[in-house]
Amino acid sequence: MALTASDVTIRFGGVVAVNRMALDVLPGEIVGLIGPNGAGKTTFINCLSGTYRPNAGSALWGGDELIGLSPSALLRKGVARTFQNVASLHDLTVLDIAKLGASVRRDRRFGGHLLDFFRSERALEAALTESILAPLELTDVAHKPIQTLSYGRRKAVDLARALAGDPQLLLLDEPVAGLTSHEGMAMAKAVRDVRDRLGCAVIMVEHKMDVVMSTCDRIAVMAAGSKIFEGLPAAVQADAEVRRVYLGEP
Repeated sequence: MALTASDVTIRFGGVVAVNRMALDVLPGEIVGLIGPNGAGKTTFINCLSGTYRPNAGSALWGGDELIGLSPSALLRKGVARTFQNVASLHDLTVLDIAKLGASVRRDRRFGGHLLDFFRSERALEAALTESILAPLELTDVAHKPIQTLSYGRRKAVDLARALAGDPQLLLLDEPVAGLTSHEGMAMAKAVRDVRDRLGCAVIMVEHKMDVVMSTCDRIAVMAAGSKIFEGLPAAVQADAEVRRVYLGEP
């Protein structure tokens, strides 16, 4: 399925945080969303994921309107997201969190109706470990509480939670923020692998340009709540207005 967002607008008091934002994302496409701090990137993601209700606009996913649906309803439609800040979730283990993410599958397909085939808790855990945790290199910490892990691994666990729900539209909010260069590139590879394996559409908000350029098929640039440019990575990098707004060049 494809996403078609158009004229998405949200105001907070007299401030227009997102102004008539439009974005199309094709199945299997990774679209980067970049821009300076305060550009409205996360706010736009919040509108798509049910956190905020925009004042105007539409976001059609396979012909169905997403705007106005709750986060739980969106999960059942195959729309999942990650967050900038990863909560510790108290004493839940990595596997517990993956199982929490998988709970939305009960009304949806997953890899051949996995929940229909795997009826025991042990079989479900084994399937999640093999299909979700192993590709993210989390198998060795599957039974450890998330609060005991490094920040980089918590980010990977947050992605695992989202993936466990078998998303068809994945919204990533700064997935490599706070990670080392090595961790960031490993996470970028994981995102590409996820796209290749699941065929899902991906919107990735990110500031680290090396990750954006190596991961995204197309990039949209926001500034002051509006989209100012959209194109292939090389075209975005070469555009004078993008370089002025985003990189501060004269």
